Amino acid sequence: MVLSAVAILAVFVADMHENTSTAFAVATSQRDRLQAEYMAKSAVNLTRLLVGVEPQIRQTLAPMFQMMVGRAPPQIPVWQMATEILMPFCNMERANDAGTSMGMDFGTAQGFEDNPATCEIQAIAENSMINVNDPLARDGDQARRGNAMQLFALMGGYASPSPYDPLFERPDADGRTTSRLDVVSAVIDWWDQDSQRTIFDPGAATVDVAGAEDDVYSSFPDPYRIKNAPYDSIEELRLIRGVGDDFWSTFIQLRPDDPTARTVTIYGSGAVNANSAPPEVLLARLCSFIEGVSLCSNPLEAAKFVQLITTIRSLIPIPLFTRSADFLTFLEGGGGARDLYPSILAMLGPDNPLLFTPIAIPQDQRREITRSFLTGASILYIEATGFAGRSQVRIKTIVNFHNRWTPPPPNAGSMPTLGILHHYRVD
Repeated sequence: MVLSAVAILAVFVADMHENTSTAFAVATSQRDRLQAEYMAKSAVNLTRLLVGVEPQIRQTLAPMFQMMVGRAPPQIPVWQMATEILMPFCNMERANDAGTSMGMDFGTAQGFEDNPATCEIQAIAENSMINVNDPLARDGDQARRGNAMQLFALMGGYASPSPYDPLFERPDADGRTTSRLDVVSAVIDWWDQDSQRTIFDPGAATVDVAGAEDDVYSSFPDPYRIKNAPYDSIEELRLIRGVGDDFWSTFIQLRPDDPTARTVTIYGSGAVNANSAPPEVLLARLCSFIEGVSLCSNPLEAAKFVQLITTIRSLIPIPLFTRSADFLTFLEGGGGARDLYPSILAMLGPDNPLLFTPIAIPQDQRREITRSFLTGASILYIEATGFAGRSQVRIKTIVNFHNRWTPPPPNAGSMPTLGILHHYRVD
């Protein structure tokens, strides 16, 4: 009887232990997830606050910038340094280590010492990428033409031969061969209002319409219709004919789970930020206007341009151009980094292979090209990740800081300091 009682009690104890352990693990996981989520929310809001006070930061740095480059500073990309600036809020242990090496002491800070969670922040300007959506600043054929030229340049259409040619010569995921011009037309037809197919002529830089834009999609095994409205997310591009995994990893998201490697956006007016856009995006935007120059037709010159911009940005962590006109002057062999940072040129030498051959900007296109580049940003992508225990929560947001934004009628008001959320997602 004793042995039977012990055996029965052992079963009860084991079952109770298992239930208690499971409940404890679930409670711990829920606690960690809640801490991680609110750490990510705090990181997003702190980044919004940092961007909101950027004008005051710029005003503080103005005398130093004026002394260095002889002109007023452009917008300071504080969002790119959010993790470092907000480190005491995100990771006090790491902040203490960094502060010790710089002679700073965060030990007197209160309210951070018992925080079990940490966070990481990545923020990028949406106008540092090529806009594939209906541009805000243009309408009709002008909007379609601008998008078509940028997309065609991004896919290497103005280079002959192009290293991307094989991608458009083999069947895609739908078993069809889709050319560059097919993809360009399909991307534009998704957001334009008509039901006719867009025809882009890269030689004449003109757009026209002919035929029905739904023909290809209606022949799919699971047919669907074109949206004929602006994109609501980048993922909608997956529905475009010819946009498969190979196309995505080559032109859309070069590295998975790295937002800084994205080359296109659906938020923007079509103008590209010359201070923060990747050199490849700057080239694609430039070559959509003047494809015959050496930077667009000679891969070696393009590689020199990419390497020079990358090198200068790594050596001088401040914006290169105060105005968009500075970027054009830089392309022509003067101004921009060539005059603002003579020490770099002295270090590289006038005959250094990094220096590309200057180009000539056509005067009849200069004004339009100047309007196609910016030196500031007003719409930002902020990705904050909170960590607590084994839990990880990621928040992805699109925040509008444009100072001329006003709410649609019948609402009233103006842009708040922390901006307006266009998109908010918790993973």
